[in-house]
Formats: sequence, C-alpha cells, structure tokens
Amino acid sequence: MVFKPILFLLLYILVYYSSLLFLEGNSMLLSNVSNILLVIASLFTVSVLLKAFTNQNNQNKKFTLLLLLGCSCYSLGNIYWAYYEYVYFTPPIVGFYDFLMLLTYIFFLWALIYNFQTHKVVLATTYLFDILIFTVITSTLSWILIIRPFLIPTFDAQSLLISITNLGYPIADLSVLFACLIIFLCTPLSKSMLFIILGFLLTIIANSINFYQSTNATYHFDHLLDPLWALAILLIGFSGLDNFKENKANKRTDSKKYFQLFIPYTLMIISLFVVYIHFYDIKDPLFIGIFIAIVLLMIRLFNTIYSNEALNKEINQKNIQLKDANDKLRFLAYHDELTKLPNRHFLFEKLQNEINGNNYRNKYHFYLLFIDLDGFKSVNDTFGHNVGDSLLKQVSCRLKEQISGDDFLCRFAGDEFIMLLSDRDKIAVKKMATAIVESLSKQYLIDSHEISISSSIGICSFKETDSMLSVINRADKAMYNIKKNGKNDYGFI
Repeated sequence: MVFKPILFLLLYILVYYSSLLFLEGNSMLLSNVSNILLVIASLFTVSVLLKAFTNQNNQNKKFTLLLLLGCSCYSLGNIYWAYYEYVYFTPPIVGFYDFLMLLTYIFFLWALIYNFQTHKVVLATTYLFDILIFTVITSTLSWILIIRPFLIPTFDAQSLLISITNLGYPIADLSVLFACLIIFLCTPLSKSMLFIILGFLLTIIANSINFYQSTNATYHFDHLLDPLWALAILLIGFSGLDNFKENKANKRTDSKKYFQLFIPYTLMIISLFVVYIHFYDIKDPLFIGIFIAIVLLMIRLFNTIYSNEALNKEINQKNIQLKDANDKLRFLAYHDELTKLPNRHFLFEKLQNEINGNNYRNKYHFYLLFIDLDGFKSVNDTFGHNVGDSLLKQVSCRLKEQISGDDFLCRFAGDEFIMLLSDRDKIAVKKMATAIVESLSKQYLIDSHEISISSSIGICSFKETDSMLSVINRADKAMYNIKKNGKNDYGFI
C-alpha cells in the first residue's frame, strides 16, 4: 500500500483534536496527552529526515542534515517540556527549553541560507523591493501589535533574561518568514520545499497566536494550538519522503507570477487597514477613500503588468523566430543542401583553424582524403539527375558510417568529397581508405535500378609549410594519379 502523507496528516490531526476534546475538563491529563502526541510527531519527523539523509548522495545532503539537526533540537525541547510539566505540574521556566528552541531556529535558518547558496540566488531589483516592503510592513506590524503593547510594558516587571527571550521568538519567526519569502519568490519550488515552507508558516502562525493569548488574559485557546505545531513539524518531515529530488528549472506560470506580485501590495493594504483601525475610526470617509484608491491603483498596476507581459512575450517570440531564421541561414551557408553535409566553406574554416592552431605538430598527424566517384557522370546521363542525387545521398550515408570522433566529412563539389582524419597514423589511414573503397563499390538500388560505381581517393598529410589550398591540391593530385592507374583505389602523396 502506498503511503499517503496528506491522509496521514488528516488522520493524525483528527486523532489529536479528538483526544483534546475527549479530555476537556481534566487539564493535567490533557496537557500530558497533548505533549506526548507532539513528541511523537517530532520524533517521526526526525526518523523520516534521518532516513532521507542516509539515502542521499547529492548536494541536498547538507540541507537535509541541517533540517535534521533543527528537528532533533525541537524534539529534545518537546521531550524536556513534557517531562518537566509531568513532574512539576507546570511549564518550564526560561532556560534549557529556550536554549534548544534557539538551536532549532539557528539550524533552520542555516538550512534556508544554504538553500540560497545552492540555487545561487541573486535578488533582482523587483524581488529586492518586494522583500524590503514585506520586511518593513511585518516589522512595523510586529512593533505596533506585539512588541509595543505587550513586551515593552513587561520589561520593568520581568527579568532582563525573560524579556529578551520573549522578544527573541517573534524576531526569530520574522527571520524565518523572511527567508521563506526569498525562497518562494526567487527559486524554483519542489514538492519538498513546499512542504518545508508550509511547515515553517504554520509554526509562525501558531507561535504568534500563542504569544498573543499568553499576553492577553482574556484570550485563550488552551491546548487547541498544539496540533498546529504537530502539523507543522510533520510537514517538514514529509519533505524527506520526496528525498529532495533535484528540481528542474521550471518556468514560472502566469498564475504564480501574478500571485508573487500580489504579495507586497496585499500586505500594504492589510497594514494600512490594521494601523488605521488601531488609531482611527473605520467609518471615516478618509479611510474609505484611501482604501478604494489603493485598490484601484493595484488594478491599474496589474493591468499595466499584464500589458507589458504580453508585449514581452511578443518580443521574445520575434527573437526566437529571428534566431531560428539566422540558424537556418547559417546552416545553408555552411552545409550542402542535398546531402546535408558540411560544404567547402565549412571545410576552409576547419582547415584554417587546424593549420593556425598547429595541431598537425602533435604526435599523430592529420590526414586529408580527397574522394572522387568513378563513373558518376554516366549515371546522370543514363538514369537522370534525380537518380544521381539519390546516389549522392547514399554515398554520403556510407561515408558517414566510416568516420568517428573528431573526423570531418564534407561534400566539396559535384561528386567530390573530402574527409579530414585526426589522431590517426598512416596505418590507420590505410585501413580507413580500404574500408571506404570497399563500401562505395558495393551495389546501389535506386528506383529499381541496380547501380555500381567505384571511387578514387588521394591522401596527403599536413606539412608545416602547407596552406589550405596546398593541402587540397596535393590530395587532388594524388586522386588523379589513382584514376590514371585504373581507379577504385587509394594513394598517398
């Protein structure tokens, strides 16, 4: 049976909430059961990540290790919390538990930063401003709604250590949220990374609600938040089930692109709304007018973005068409239209590069083979040019079967072909020439016609004094010597 992570999550959370509702009224037993279920979830996550870590051999291995260390610290913290509350009937004070949570945040942030380095994230200007907007807004809201009303007044009533610890949790949450935003905006997202980001976001939401209810005596959820922490850590663990497979460079879909653009402006509206209702009357016409103006401005902005995207797509399409046309023109300029082999222009560039690069001074010489078909003119005269063209195609196919590696073959002109052999000694070239002569002399079947031709091959090696034309002319001379002496053979010069 295939393991279904989503089904498991739903069943686990259902069992978790059912247990809490069943034990409602027995606060001590409820706390112990809730702590045990949370410990089980965190240990399950550690086991999944440990298995994923041991099975990996790619660059994600270090990323998995950092997640594993963070979840291990989180599990130890939950175990310590459950033990302390079971023994002393009260949650632990600031100390060892908070130290473990600090290590958890450090390893998680380290993992996210390593993810940036792995994907070589370079923030584009647009994304940089989006992230700056997000940071400014979330920091401002945290100051207005959390730090100033709740933490600042407690500095005088509590010890400095407790106050700094209380302040550290929202700062750590904001840091993780900031890192998740960069990953979401600037990197291709795999299934594993989506699980991780969702887990972090759930943790931040649960931490924020817990902090608010702990500082506001009139607002309590008791243990109803505990399943959120369990769900968050399980999501992080389930990322290991996908074994952090390398994510292909997927193009962003339009829906995701617009969703990413929507984030900073939505946050701006939310922040204005929160600040305004915090200080002013929500029914004030000024607020209503500003709110409507911002919404209209967003609509106009997205319409402009949509128009620019359509224009960019059209420009990109034109560029692709232009590139394809240039590639076709270059191919036609350097290749024979009939056989699709390189032509003499390609050959001259190749020879020039070989000669200028002095490659012929290596241990193995370069050899040039000038191949001419014997009796090709009579084939054209007897059967017509269509049959002649088909014959040239079959000849080119047989010649291509003989070459390998860095060898070069081109159609020089008419029924003439030139082959450039690299990393060959004279014995190897003789074997090649013999194989070519035998291959080309075999019978051809074209349009029910059985046609037989032969070939004459002139061969020369490069000399330090050679130019492009001198190499070709010497091989051409060797080829004509073979034709004079009976054809269907090869010779050196």
